[in-house]
Amino acid sequence: MIVPRRRSRLPALLPIFAAAALLLLAACSGDDPGAATAAAPGGGAKPALTKVKLQLNWVAEPEFGGFYAAQQKALFQAEGLDVELVQGSPGVPAPQLAASGKVEFATVAGTQVVELAEQGGDLVALYAVYQSNPMGIMVHESSPFRSLGELWQSDATVSIEQGLAEFSWLTKQRPEGKLRLVPYTSNLAAFAADPKLAQQCFITSEPVSLELQGVKTRLFLFGESGFDPYNVVVATSRSYYEANKATCAALVRACAAGWRAYLDDPKPIHRTMAGLNAAMSVAAMDLGAEKQRALIENDETKRMGLGGMRVERWQSTVQQLFDLGRIKSRPDAARLFVWDAAAGSAR
Repeated sequence: MIVPRRRSRLPALLPIFAAAALLLLAACSGDDPGAATAAAPGGGAKPALTKVKLQLNWVAEPEFGGFYAAQQKALFQAEGLDVELVQGSPGVPAPQLAASGKVEFATVAGTQVVELAEQGGDLVALYAVYQSNPMGIMVHESSPFRSLGELWQSDATVSIEQGLAEFSWLTKQRPEGKLRLVPYTSNLAAFAADPKLAQQCFITSEPVSLELQGVKTRLFLFGESGFDPYNVVVATSRSYYEANKATCAALVRACAAGWRAYLDDPKPIHRTMAGLNAAMSVAAMDLGAEKQRALIENDETKRMGLGGMRVERWQSTVQQLFDLGRIKSRPDAARLFVWDAAAGSAR
């Protein structure tokens, strides 16, 4: 049986109300919030682990594997952190939760970091899991189309959310002509039954589910169109970052260590995540990990370190969103993230 999968992981950004009143307050004497003291041997006191929450924008799946590896292998603890990984759900407002201080950190799309500024939010990106956009359009292996450009100039039927920035960019670059657009419903049974249908997807999700059911697909990533923002980005509010730079740097180091451990040996982590997400099997997670690897580790990460970001990529995303009319002004790309390429970590 083909099981329907998720809708887009990019819910519409919600307005930010009373953000200032919700921001976390720094602890006294300039210490990071969440840090406490505990009795040490000999009667002294030692700092306890700093407690923080990392809100995920979806449930436990391979796109978050490195975070669960950091938790399972005590890599967060090694950096002095007690990190609670909070699973997401359809429509969870992860960007707003971080911007308002409801949680210290959240995973968001790179586009959301930029667009939230239009509504008064102020997020700072710290770590980018996906160096290339993991979203795309899948076709059946028997499809005659060999590229996203070919598909977009055809008379094919495509199931897609037309509110996506990726859709707007594709349409701007390649007017769809005779293309027939239908609403995205995440109905994999309909896709499997129609060899001429193309459908929006996430690299570790729909193509994996179909392959395990014996339905072979070909995937065209949206990055082929030139629109390739960072994704699964760990972000925090600017106020939290400014007050807690040491905690943010510690989290980034732990994330990098966790993702290195996960990429080297993902299967033990999959068993843990499958216990948290009954909708995805260990076999699906194993296959998803293989499919996503090239989007996480590439030549750039070899130079900058896992999770690294460049200002030129952020500048490109800002300009593209501006050209699409999704933002009315262009924020300074250098202020959207913090990454020290020489040190290979967040500043």
